Amino acid sequence: MKDEKASAVYNHKVSSTGFVTSVVPQGAAAWRGASNVSKKPAQSILHDLPVVVHGLGFIEGYYVTNSLDALLVNYKRGFRVFEIDLNMTSDGHLVARHDWTPGHYQYLGQAYQPVAGPIPFETFMSLKIHSKYQPASWEDILQVMREHPDLYVITDTKERDKNQVHQTFSYLVKAAKKVDPKILDRVIPQIYDPAMLSYIQSHYDFKHIIYTLYHHINIQSPEQLADWSARNHITAVAAFPFRLKDDMRTALQKRGILVYAHTINDPAEAAAYRAQGIGIYTDYLFYDGISFVGP
Repeated sequence: MKDEKASAVYNHKVSSTGFVTSVVPQGAAAWRGASNVSKKPAQSILHDLPVVVHGLGFIEGYYVTNSLDALLVNYKRGFRVFEIDLNMTSDGHLVARHDWTPGHYQYLGQAYQPVAGPIPFETFMSLKIHSKYQPASWEDILQVMREHPDLYVITDTKERDKNQVHQTFSYLVKAAKKVDPKILDRVIPQIYDPAMLSYIQSHYDFKHIIYTLYHHINIQSPEQLADWSARNHITAVAAFPFRLKDDMRTALQKRGILVYAHTINDPAEAAAYRAQGIGIYTDYLFYDGISFVGP
């Protein structure tokens, strides 16, 4: 998702809770895959379209830091649903990190000469973000969730490769079970194609799942997307604004699938989406129950 630099901190109180992110179908067979028709999901935390906080939220002029500090600050502001970017380190630890590109070190203000690809866990944890914010491991996130039982996390794990998805979700589930298995009912995975659903469900039967379309290049029709999502008990579909045409929104909402747009940082645009029954992911907007407010 495209990031923009914000420049001010919030100075008002928030009374509401706070809400992120892809799809490349693996051919027609994936769309016709087996569905979990017997499963009856409970009402989701997303039902009332809470704002989803992108990359753990805004802190002192920065966003998409995925830092422990940002999570704690934005929880205190009233947000309850957080999108988090997750990647594996070179030695097999799951951490909150958008990517390992050289440009992302610069974006986070980290003076580090990276090698190609992931770095070791201890090195990752030693690199302060913008010289002061603490990087977060998945175990750090789990501890915060244990201490705050109304906090929900939406995962953006990036990878669609079968082996990499299994590696990530095997780690994610095992680590959560060590802390408290019930935490997993507050983890909302994002899937990027139909095949990924079976990969993650082999590790845990997650209560709520978001099908995010930012990798999706071959949507066959809004009705087919809505039908597959309904049969497989997908909670929400998230997409860039250009994908959310009226026919897609209508098809999804008719089948009881929630719709989210990302990443929305303009209050008027956010209000227009909400008027259509569409939720938003945002870098820094608040919703006070009446209107959206920027920094």
